Amino acid sequence: MKQPTQGTTVVPHASPASDAFGLYPHQREGVAFLRRKGHAILGDDMGLGKTRQAIVAMKLAAPEGCVLVVCPASLKLNWAREIRAVEPDAAIEVLGVAGHACDNPRWVIVNYDLLGKHEARLQRVPWSGVVLDEAHFIKNASGRSARCLRLLGVDGREDRAFRPLQVYLLTGTPLTNRPRDLFNLLRAVGHPAARSFLSFAKRYCGAYRNDYGWVTDGASNLDELNLLMKEVMLRRRKEEVLDLPPKIRSWIPVAIDGAPVRAHASFLKGFAGSDPAKPNDRNFLARLTAVRTALHRAKHAAVAERIRDVLATGQKVVVFCCFQQGIDRHRKALGEAAVTITGADNAESRQAAVERFQTDPAVRVALCNLVAGGVGITLTAASHVIFQDLDWVPANHRQAEDRAYRLGQKEAVTVEYFFADGTLDGYIASLMETKLALADAVEAELVPEANLLHALQANLTALAPALLQESRLLAADGDAVARLDALSARLGPALEASPVADTGQWEFPSSRDPSKRYRVTFGRAGHLECSCEGFRWRGECSHVRQVRAEVAA
Repeated sequence: MKQPTQGTTVVPHASPASDAFGLYPHQREGVAFLRRKGHAILGDDMGLGKTRQAIVAMKLAAPEGCVLVVCPASLKLNWAREIRAVEPDAAIEVLGVAGHACDNPRWVIVNYDLLGKHEARLQRVPWSGVVLDEAHFIKNASGRSARCLRLLGVDGREDRAFRPLQVYLLTGTPLTNRPRDLFNLLRAVGHPAARSFLSFAKRYCGAYRNDYGWVTDGASNLDELNLLMKEVMLRRRKEEVLDLPPKIRSWIPVAIDGAPVRAHASFLKGFAGSDPAKPNDRNFLARLTAVRTALHRAKHAAVAERIRDVLATGQKVVVFCCFQQGIDRHRKALGEAAVTITGADNAESRQAAVERFQTDPAVRVALCNLVAGGVGITLTAASHVIFQDLDWVPANHRQAEDRAYRLGQKEAVTVEYFFADGTLDGYIASLMETKLALADAVEAELVPEANLLHALQANLTALAPALLQESRLLAADGDAVARLDALSARLGPALEASPVADTGQWEFPSSRDPSKRYRVTFGRAGHLECSCEGFRWRGECSHVRQVRAEVAA
């Protein structure tokens, strides 16, 4: 199943810088900093492209050998996609995700929680480079931190046969709470100030002894510490990066397993086993809703983790869900830090929730139903928007995005779409990404790039050739987009269910007149149709039966 082609899309459309990797000026500066330092911390705000900067820098600074990426579980597949955007032919292994094993990988991606399981193997590899994403995960003295430091060869042992030549730490929150949180980050990049924690604590943490030992949760000599950090860290805020476009979209794939996979497989099996000549709309919609609900649940943990990451940066965030159960679960976890905006609210309670989110510093998250929270309200207190679910209609997402990206917004807005990798979600994401990019180009009064139009055509023709014909037929009544979306929803799941011919159509000669040919295609409702007279009168013919047998084989 085709996935979205890019990890990050900038909106409105703007021509990227003319370097080989399509980087913006602040990203080129970041790449140069990482390459120059070798062991460094990139502390940019969310949305400034830390992942892409690290990959490009690693490609240029360590073109040979293996590179290890350690990141949160929810970001593993996103890293794989971003790497492929820079190195299309790279061999990538994602540990802990079925179907992503690889012999002799150039890149290995693992989440922090799996380091213990794979540590013995990872310790044997002479890494050319190591990237720790969300590096504030190693701030405390924990087993996770110890394993990372051992991989970097900075755990105090002097018998290391090798240490990575390039080490990049990525974090939007380098100083999460107290100066002592910086010690392990500095240690990881080999800064001499991190050779002794007690010395560091005395100098920068206002350390003192009491009856129970050393107290190190204070702060001292902060001006000096700031200068020290600048030796190894580059940090840019969104408002400081003048070249940054006003809205950035990212597509975040999430690996799923267990019950959601079984629900998806059951949906595809049911669709493939149904009689195309006798479509059952009620049964189809019930199955579709069941699989979308299962995918919604499967993405919940990844979205919850991302919400925590955003809150750690001090920003507010708007989260859109299509299912009430997800809103309820997030609200229970977040407590009074969140407000909800759903279809069950009356006008007064909805406006009260909006005003609390906009004005109350204690309210950090707005949990919204995609429809009820996607129109008619202003949520510009947030500069981060997350979609847990994907709707079939791109316009619904555009409306929802613009709750934060509208008059009164003073910061760049980061929008993240989470989709379940290798499922129906992936198809929706691919089609929607292309439609959104096309709409943005048109709204910006730009001529759409040829590759953008080709991508849209490829996504549509992947369903069936009849789809493009359908769009032309419906264009006259002005309702083509809505009908296309409805048809996409019906045909999309069939992609994984049946081995459709390369052309998506089948032709048969007439038994009476060999010069005449009949064509079998997917029709408007997603079932097989034939142009012969027999199908016209009976809704069934030998041609359709033959194709159905081939599809089911």
